[in-house]
Amino acid sequence: MRDSKLFKIALLIGLVIGVQVLTTLTDTRFYLTQLTMSAYYALLVIGLAVVMGYAGQISLGHAGFFAIGGYLSAALTTHNLVGLQENPVIHGLGNLGMLVSGQDIYGEQLLVVAPWAACIFAVLMAAIIALVIGIPVLKLKGHYLAMATLGFGIIIYRIGLATEYFGEADGISEVPGFTLIPTIGSFGPISVSGDFGLRVENYYVAWGLL
Repeated sequence: MRDSKLFKIALLIGLVIGVQVLTTLTDTRFYLTQLTMSAYYALLVIGLAVVMGYAGQISLGHAGFFAIGGYLSAALTTHNLVGLQENPVIHGLGNLGMLVSGQDIYGEQLLVVAPWAACIFAVLMAAIIALVIGIPVLKLKGHYLAMATLGFGIIIYRIGLATEYFGEADGISEVPGFTLIPTIGSFGPISVSGDFGLRVENYYVAWGLL
């Protein structure tokens, strides 16, 4: 049984590597972007499978938590805090090394939350909201639970569309990359970003997480 499981894992790893090599040889690496997103969506489905497959609960709100993590981390790393530098909270974040400065595409001074800090905060917020929502909602069963979680997902969707901070219908652009492993000697760095030159790295990070 264990040998069979190890064989399946090895087969999957070989398939992932084989697809990347094939796209490189055929100059079709643009497909890696779709495959990378497929891996992240698969992670979302795994979370849904735990609730629906193992716990037997019908939850339709997982996309809402997915959106909270994505939008919040993106907003924190793109919203300019230059005008709030004197704010005690912003000043404290700067002292903790949780802010980074630079310039935007127009050459204006930019001060934003560091990507690593934004990701941690977004995950924590999604978990806290899930706990607050989950305590009363999980007392419901069947169709009532499905409707309640569906309503939560729709609420998050409408908030994203109607809130300027989250880019409204246009979404959020110019989101900076996230360095997972810094340069160590001749190795690295390994980063995740929308840069076309990092398609291969993004692909392996996504499937590695899966």
